[in-house]
Amino acid sequence: AVLTGRHYARVAGYRLTDAEYVIVGQGSVVSNAEAVADYLRETRRIKVGVVNLTMFRPFPGDLLGHVLKGKKGVVVLERTDQPLAEDLPLARETRATVGKCLENGVAGKGNLPYPDYAVYSGIRDMPVIYSGSFGLGSRDLQPEGLIGAIENMLPGGARKKFFYLGIDFVHEKAQTPKQEIYQQELL
Repeated sequence: AVLTGRHYARVAGYRLTDAEYVIVGQGSVVSNAEAVADYLRETRRIKVGVVNLTMFRPFPGDLLGHVLKGKKGVVVLERTDQPLAEDLPLARETRATVGKCLENGVAGKGNLPYPDYAVYSGIRDMPVIYSGSFGLGSRDLQPEGLIGAIENMLPGGARKKFFYLGIDFVHEKAQTPKQEIYQQELL
């Protein structure tokens, strides 16, 4: 900061104080998510906030756990895919963070196993975590993708735990019978 004049926090937040739903991301998705948060608050009265994870290692779980406590839903958006992995990297670390906060709650007062982490008193403090992959093949993430990620978490939403944004896997007309079978399986 002394050399550049820029100040970075390990975790930065936008409109989180009263947020019920949160978008977690890194890099270019954050500024777009902030614009969508403003739009959804103004037009649909959905309380959306944004978390910018400035660093990945060491993972700032000690800060993130406090930010996510009591939120209804959190969508972790990542510009990557890891087929056959249990979760994408940021989502995996976010789930681990929430787990540590729950362990602190189970430990009760006194000797917390993770003293720098939040204490979740139970599932009422724990947000539901969703994971989305975007930007694959250099595809741009449009605002409607971010809106869809929020709508997925809402009551009456699809509540898919993992999804892709900005990628059309199903085409209007399949080119081959084999492609038609694949598309039917996807649908």
